Amino acid sequence: MKKLLILLIALLPFNFLRILSYRILAGYKISSDSRIGMFNFILCDKMTMKTASIGVLNRINAHELDLANGSSIGRRNCINDAYRVILDEKAMIVSGNHIVGTRAGLSPFKMNENFLAGYKTIITVGHRFDLSDTIEIGDNVTFGGTMSEVWTHGFDVNHVKIQQSVTVGSDVYIGSRCIILPGANIVERTSIGAGTVVSKAIDEPGFYVSSQLLRKADCQDYSSMEGIVSRNGANFFRK
Repeated sequence: MKKLLILLIALLPFNFLRILSYRILAGYKISSDSRIGMFNFILCDKMTMKTASIGVLNRINAHELDLANGSSIGRRNCINDAYRVILDEKAMIVSGNHIVGTRAGLSPFKMNENFLAGYKTIITVGHRFDLSDTIEIGDNVTFGGTMSEVWTHGFDVNHVKIQQSVTVGSDVYIGSRCIILPGANIVERTSIGAGTVVSKAIDEPGFYVSSQLLRKADCQDYSSMEGIVSRNGANFFRK
């Protein structure tokens, strides 16, 4: 029933009508000076907007969505199966970005599927965020260009899903087509050149690029380790 109401609200012609309907019919807390465009699918258990904006043609499905003063979600973004999405003041998700968690009931760590973007952080166009675990982005961070990816999970040779959070410090620039792997946290005041694979934590500020293929270690096998959780026929391990 709620999905049908959300679809109908998306077709209403005026911003004030959409906001009023979201408040009354969906229970969302939206300030009257916020703006929500037409043709959005916004399905949340909790939603708060304060002087924020959402453009058009977005799919947003999250347990909790919190947009602070001056923050915005542009157009054609897909935020799906997230647990919590929080944008601090003036943070922006521009267009064509995908922030995707796991399907309901699949992961035993659902409450860790959080996307947190700090003050004046900008996610530009066409980036991909794997929300198997928390992605926390600091203040004044830019995901520039297009098609960068942040991953929070992988698998070992026995199909055990291994997941770790990713943290990006404040005042960081990420160039086009970068890949940030699970656990590869990035310290503040760092610039990552286009096409770089960040496979380990960056602890010292600076400019980083990658161009070599190196053998790092043997393949790891987590299947016999303590802490394995079985769910829906699959095995999970969280570091």
